[in-house]
Amino acid sequence: MNRRDFLRASAYASGALMTKASSSLAAGAEIEITAQEAGPEISPHLYGQFIEHLGGVIYDGIWVGQDSKIENIGGIRKQFVDDMKRIEAPNFRWPGGCFADGYHWRDGIGERAKRPRTYNYWQVSMPEGSFDTETNQFGIHEFIRLCRLCGAEPYLAANMASGTPREFHDWVSYCNASEGTLSLASERATNGDKEPFGVRWWGVGNESWGCGGDMNPQEYATLYRRFVTQFPDYPPKPFLVAVGPRGHSRDLDLGWTRGFFEAMQGHKSRVDGLSVHYYTDFRNSPEKVSTFDAQGWYDVIREGMRIESVIEQHWVVMGKYDADRHTRLIVDEWGVWYRPGEEIAPTYLLSQPLTLRDALHTAVTFDVMNRHADKIAMANVAQTINCLHSLFLAQGDRFARTPVYYVFEMYRNHMRSRLASMSMRCEDMTVPSRDGSAVMPGLSGSASVNGKTLTVTITNPSLEAPLAAQIRLANGNIVEGRGRVLTHAEMTAGNTLDRPNEIALSPVTVVVRGNKTGITIPPRAVVSLELRIS
Repeated sequence: MNRRDFLRASAYASGALMTKASSSLAAGAEIEITAQEAGPEISPHLYGQFIEHLGGVIYDGIWVGQDSKIENIGGIRKQFVDDMKRIEAPNFRWPGGCFADGYHWRDGIGERAKRPRTYNYWQVSMPEGSFDTETNQFGIHEFIRLCRLCGAEPYLAANMASGTPREFHDWVSYCNASEGTLSLASERATNGDKEPFGVRWWGVGNESWGCGGDMNPQEYATLYRRFVTQFPDYPPKPFLVAVGPRGHSRDLDLGWTRGFFEAMQGHKSRVDGLSVHYYTDFRNSPEKVSTFDAQGWYDVIREGMRIESVIEQHWVVMGKYDADRHTRLIVDEWGVWYRPGEEIAPTYLLSQPLTLRDALHTAVTFDVMNRHADKIAMANVAQTINCLHSLFLAQGDRFARTPVYYVFEMYRNHMRSRLASMSMRCEDMTVPSRDGSAVMPGLSGSASVNGKTLTVTITNPSLEAPLAAQIRLANGNIVEGRGRVLTHAEMTAGNTLDRPNEIALSPVTVVVRGNKTGITIPPRAVVSLELRIS
């Protein structure tokens, strides 16, 4: 086998690097990590969530009602809360999505029995004879209670397409004004919450290039300024997120970012974050969710890696208009989107029975997010339950964690840690593809340090070859370590409502010698290591 020695080292890089084709024998990898206090902090918000009034996400997924026989906390599914707390979910984005631009927040307050039934944007996608009428049983008070139960921050999306600046500002005041100041604050107290909600994250619209108004970037910039200029001044200081590009476009939609910032020049309206949506988009391909071959396995993971180019190229464009780098990226929709046809129920729109492939896609995506922690303020997987790249499937009293959930659990220790420098020596893989063949990284990983704890996460995407990795700490010793692995003998394995425990975490052996540790990473696997260092 022709092998070239490929080494890339950068100040705060975590890698996905390699050379030539693999065999079924264990390949080797050398990884060197330098723990540096100056590395950017990996914000917990990179591991954020997104829930929309769509199919089975809110109703049945999260909200089961107070009278349900399903164990609940004031109508909210208890199992969902428990599992969100387990992975320390940092935030929830709500109410959409495309739903947000038809949502009027007043419909979701007051006595539930008196709340109106309203039209849902997603009705047009429902099977013939089925309806997705919005009952408004889950409104802002229920959403804030969910956030508080889970210890998560709320991230609200304003209605720009069918709402007004006044409606938006009233919502801000209703959420954040102290009791006794405004009538809106008194109304909030009457509805059960005397204390302000303290909402910091505000999305000013959603996908305004599409379902959020069909605008061009110049039109959106004008409307953005109208919505934020009179923003009510209540604590906490708001983080205002502008609508950004559809990053999964073939041209990465760089024109939107350029056009928006050009239109904002000479104006004083603050832009704290720019939303970027990036789907690993297989809607127009024959690729299926739960049955696929080696070509499909590698194509999905490779396409997921393209998010790094999206982040880097939009960051360059932003820098031409924002020399001080005030505006950060908000990747508030990401995940794999397959063609329809495998939903867990006909009315559970966009639900997908995810597999081990999607877990590895998640891990590779998190490595990219970690690598660019200095650029990204938040990211939100689309969506948390019963939709696209979900952590959970739920229907009635049945509930399952998908393989994706366990990757969130494995990467949890990266949150609030400092990104460590990582360099790798490994082999590229030549893999089958729908386009013939392709070369892709044979390893992905990231590392971070928090005090005396070094967290290392590594993904081996090979379907056949285990990987013998030796990890060296350049500026210290490894005292002891433990690890977990997520893998399965079948690449199409997944957790379903009928078989909820097909894939789960297992311990992995970690051998420590001085400043080195060795580990064999199985094929089709994600590994997380927790190493105590001195």
